[in-house]
Amino acid sequence: MTDANCPSGVCGADVPPLVGSVLTGTGLTLAQAAAALERGETLSLTDVQRRIVEEWVHDPQRLARSI
Repeated sequence: MTDANCPSGVCGADVPPLVGSVLTGTGLTLAQAAAALERGETLSLTDVQRRIVEEWVHDPQRLARSI
């Protein structure tokens, strides 16, 4: 799901991928989504959300500092 007019994946008309620690449209927190992915579950995440969760898995404190 890429748009040449929106290379970052997050554009003005889009809802934010994350509100607080909850992934928009999923009802899951970052920790819950990370655990689900580690269990091999298939989650309905946008590309941006998936990158956020993957980064959180690798270094939750770094992501927290960058928000």
